[in-house]
Amino acid sequence: MLAQLQDRPNLISATLKYEHRLRDEFEQVKAVVQLVDGTYLHLNEVWINGMLRKYAYYQLTPTNEVIRGWDNAPHHPEVSTHPHHFHYTGDIHPSMIRSLNDLLEMLSGELSDEEFSGQ
Repeated sequence: MLAQLQDRPNLISATLKYEHRLRDEFEQVKAVVQLVDGTYLHLNEVWINGMLRKYAYYQLTPTNEVIRGWDNAPHHPEVSTHPHHFHYTGDIHPSMIRSLNDLLEMLSGELSDEEFSGQ
């Protein structure tokens, strides 16, 4: 995860926290990064036998209010992309995000669009 984050200097301005735990086949990685727009990403991944099993990625304001989040906890079976879903404005939505790379690609595109449009 750290290499993926460091590889995006146009998106991520700082890595504020990084934890990596490895025990036998279990690996957990957590990070908090600041994006160039001033918001934060809280990231959590659980890998078992080299496969991503659980993830939670949340974007927060500079005052730590949740803007939106993506995860694969299986608690929303009604969502067409179950277990993958997206939290936004108190609602749950289908999500095509499946990994940190997917999220970073999406956020890079959004920030580029904002920069291009002057927003």
